[in-house]
Amino acid sequence: MWRLNEFNLSHKSHTVVHLAVHLPQQQPIVYQDGPEAQAIERAALRKTTLTSWFELNKNDPSAHNISYSDIPQYYVFDKSTTNWKKRQRGGQNVIGRLPVVSILDTERYYLRMLLLRKSGAISFDDILTINGLRCITFQQACQEYGLLRGDQQWHDALNEAAQFQSPRQLRMLFAMICGFGEVEDVPDLWVQHQVSLCEGFVHRYSEQTGPHYALADIEELLTSYNLSLQKLHLPTVDLPASVLERANFDVVEEQAKANSYTMQLNSEQRNVVEILLSAVYNNAADTPKCYFLDGPAGTGKTFVYSTLLHTIRGRGDDVIPVTSTEADMLLKTKLIVWDEAPMTHVHAFLAVDRLLQDLTKCKEPFGGKAILLGGDFRQVLPVILRGSRTLTVASSLKKHALWLKFHKLYLTKNMGALESERDFGAWLLDIGEKKKWLNDSVAFAMLPFNTRPYTSIVQ
Repeated sequence: MWRLNEFNLSHKSHTVVHLAVHLPQQQPIVYQDGPEAQAIERAALRKTTLTSWFELNKNDPSAHNISYSDIPQYYVFDKSTTNWKKRQRGGQNVIGRLPVVSILDTERYYLRMLLLRKSGAISFDDILTINGLRCITFQQACQEYGLLRGDQQWHDALNEAAQFQSPRQLRMLFAMICGFGEVEDVPDLWVQHQVSLCEGFVHRYSEQTGPHYALADIEELLTSYNLSLQKLHLPTVDLPASVLERANFDVVEEQAKANSYTMQLNSEQRNVVEILLSAVYNNAADTPKCYFLDGPAGTGKTFVYSTLLHTIRGRGDDVIPVTSTEADMLLKTKLIVWDEAPMTHVHAFLAVDRLLQDLTKCKEPFGGKAILLGGDFRQVLPVILRGSRTLTVASSLKKHALWLKFHKLYLTKNMGALESERDFGAWLLDIGEKKKWLNDSVAFAMLPFNTRPYTSIVQ
């Protein structure tokens, strides 16, 4: 409908005039291959917006009080004659724009700084002359002009860049300023511009952890200048560079959780975690990769899984928690955690084993991936529809040759039982181990004395 009614598809409120910023005899030239010499000769005869501004100031006293960036509001640049001509109307909707200059281009950077503040200049030498003193460089001229007192120039540069550059580009500029600029107070520069520098990471993670990722990115950028966060007295972080590219979880938060969980492990749980971490990060050929964690209810298997997940993710690596049907990111993962394994049909393990071998091109069990199965064979075995006892037992992982590849780990301490419930918990384990049965043919056992009811449920 918009097009049918011939409504405007776009609207321009202001005209932006791009102004040249170049050093003496270093204006850009566009030419075709071949006649380079002729192109240079023609360029020497043509004036740029900057050199034409010098001529304007020589010939027109009314232009002396107008800065270079404001001149397009009052004059029009005629490209055919390469001269500035006085504007007749419409100057209020015209903006002069000087290109952004990298701090790496040092002299041009300081020339731009002078052009933004000095009016009425008639030549490059005039710009270099401050209070009757002819400076050797534009940086020295900025110093004499009072533009380099403190770090205000760097604050101005970051504030200006924040209006149109991405957070990643701002961090690159911040690293350049630290590497090439003479910044007096780098920590203050970081604090005042932290919001802009961390913006992307704050949206992705949180306000608390976003700055950690920004600092890690800056740390990586600073290596090109033989600098580090510590050398610049900035807060240091412990984040691998790989997480900046692919982490889909908050590594800082994972590290905090890993530290908290690790402190709460008992000796058995700590031993299991250390064995699994060694299996994940030890690449020796004789390091076992397949483990089964045997632990009755209440011994903290889930807590061990959570500790492993947070610890490995805190190092910037992936972990796959599997609940018999969930599997993803198989090639990138460092560890596969599969809970309630005794309830899973052995065909599922064989399918995953073959799939990982095909994906990794490795004939080791599960393609050489570290895998932790967990569960309690004293509980429910795989459920086979209308299956006999023999078929049910045959569907268990324990009855397959693959089971021989697994190293057994054990949790025996019940972390969920009260002191008064210890005997009952031990009795349940004995039942599971067939230690309390009257005989092998009769599944009958007596309740412990302290668990027998003395009154009816109604009473």
